[in-house]
Amino acid sequence: MPLKLAYLGVWHSHAVLHVREAALRPDEFQIVGMYEPEEAVRQQKWLQWTKFVPDIQVYANVEEVLFSEAEAVIVEGRIHQNLDYVEKALKAGKHVLLEKPAGIDLARLEELQNLAQERGLQLQVAYMWRYNAAIHEMLRMAKSGALGDLFYYRGHIPKPKSWHPQIESTLGKYQAGVYFEMAGHLVDLMVALLGEPVRAQSVLGKHFGNKSQVDNAVVLYEFRSDCTAIVETAAMHVGTDRTRRIELYGTEGTAIHNQIGSNNLSLCLETGREGYQTGWQDLTIETPDDFPTLLRELAACIRGDKEPDYSAAHDLAVQRVLFHGCGIPDGRALKPDGSKPQIRSV
Repeated sequence: MPLKLAYLGVWHSHAVLHVREAALRPDEFQIVGMYEPEEAVRQQKWLQWTKFVPDIQVYANVEEVLFSEAEAVIVEGRIHQNLDYVEKALKAGKHVLLEKPAGIDLARLEELQNLAQERGLQLQVAYMWRYNAAIHEMLRMAKSGALGDLFYYRGHIPKPKSWHPQIESTLGKYQAGVYFEMAGHLVDLMVALLGEPVRAQSVLGKHFGNKSQVDNAVVLYEFRSDCTAIVETAAMHVGTDRTRRIELYGTEGTAIHNQIGSNNLSLCLETGREGYQTGWQDLTIETPDDFPTLLRELAACIRGDKEPDYSAAHDLAVQRVLFHGCGIPDGRALKPDGSKPQIRSV
């Protein structure tokens, strides 16, 4: 039987990825419906999604989702809404896949992780590149020792100038602007490779447009293992299609993934191993039909087939490191003068 899923919030641009996957794999997943309090967002996504799932139901309120046949809920609302959605879903006995970043309150995220554990439910964070084939191979090689001792990680994830106005309209209430919204992808992989850093030094620039929001951020992380890392985000780029990249350097090899999300992986090994040759090689890492995805990982853990690849402790560490890089001292991502908007029912 396919895993039945419903949405609480559909605002985030990543939400359609799960709809597409369910349409591709109807034997594995079924999207039964969605709830979204903002009419314009709801109409836009309904028009987009019915191309993939013609019979998707639109729920009138949160309660209809909670009493639906869905076994799991995908939370894709605005960042300040999402932990409220998560709490309601868990209390209703639903498993949860939570869009990144994992809410605006670090202590509350930990409380909800504990609630999920107490109730035997999955609460996983949807960092989509965890199951990119090229990144997966980079992680595997690093952990196998093929790159030697890791000493430097760099992640660069820009947004184009055309996206810049959205910082003001959608991210202005959150500290660190573009870094808070985008850097978690890179922090997630950094923590998976290197663990939690001991120090972060941040440059949170406001360099474009009206210069009121963080739009050009660079954070240097230092680790006990004598490794350093730099995570960069910006929202004023020209040519982002060639500049999003992850670089990993070790004493016996280098791995570079560019463009992030592609199947491209460039390797340079001091000594050939694991089927790869000495020196530079530009590779295309194929994605097998049975390759894991966020939904497949969630479904397997719900069935009890396996433990999560990324633990709750890892997800909490990622959020903690992200907040530290944002210069957030108290675990709360809303700006001090910001107020938390209420979730509106329709």
